[in-house]
Amino acid sequence: MPALKRHTSERLERILDAGREIIRETGDTGFTMKDVAVRAKVSPATVFNLLGSKDGLFYALLSRLLDDLFIGVRRYTSPDPLEHAIEATDFVVDAFLADPVVFRELFLVFLGTRDEMHRPWFLHRSLSFWRHSVEVAAAEHAVPIQDVESDELPRALMLGFIGAFYLWVHGDTDDPGFRAQALYGTALTIMGASNDSASGRLVSRFKEIKRQLPKHHTFLRHLVPGAQKGSRSDRAAVRLGPGDAGARPATESTKKAGARKAGAVKPRRK
Repeated sequence: MPALKRHTSERLERILDAGREIIRETGDTGFTMKDVAVRAKVSPATVFNLLGSKDGLFYALLSRLLDDLFIGVRRYTSPDPLEHAIEATDFVVDAFLADPVVFRELFLVFLGTRDEMHRPWFLHRSLSFWRHSVEVAAAEHAVPIQDVESDELPRALMLGFIGAFYLWVHGDTDDPGFRAQALYGTALTIMGASNDSASGRLVSRFKEIKRQLPKHHTFLRHLVPGAQKGSRSDRAAVRLGPGDAGARPATESTKKAGARKAGAVKPRRK
């Protein structure tokens, strides 16, 4: 590698390392490009010249973090090709849980912005990952090959995973719940797509995964203040209890509103 290109590559690696360290230490993406430059021991102009913008930094960091993920799960251990998508799901979850603070913060940016430059490329790469997980099953006619070639099955797998991942990113499910929900969605999708003789091979695996699903969902708690007695929201509050993780803290206004509904707050005397 020419000296100039090697020097540029080394500076880029230092910048990305600095961004990752800052996110991991602060649990936030509100830092400035100058903060990154100081940590990486380069000039702010170098950061902008190499990455263009703060979003460019986030996507470059995310791309590097996911390189091993997208490339690494190329060798599946299960002899049953229907299990390959399940293996892929487990592999992805392991990768995210290995560095949860960084991945959560980066994906909060990614899921909350409209980026026509980096986002389409990332989604295309993600779709290729899920397509690879079902290619052998299609070749062996365990799933319809046209569903893979048209990307209908890979897209369904990708979108199902994104749903479970979205809840985890926003703290609405814990790590075991994230894994169980992601695996359940994958197994359900594969069973639905596979032919009758092949789908039976996944029944025991599907039942095993289903037993691991979370019993309650903390994202229902936002419905609880003022919920009608006996409603689904009210039942969710009883099951979850006041100390459960993921509960949205009650504000003074919601406390008073709930108390008035219950008749616990008397009108203030004038």
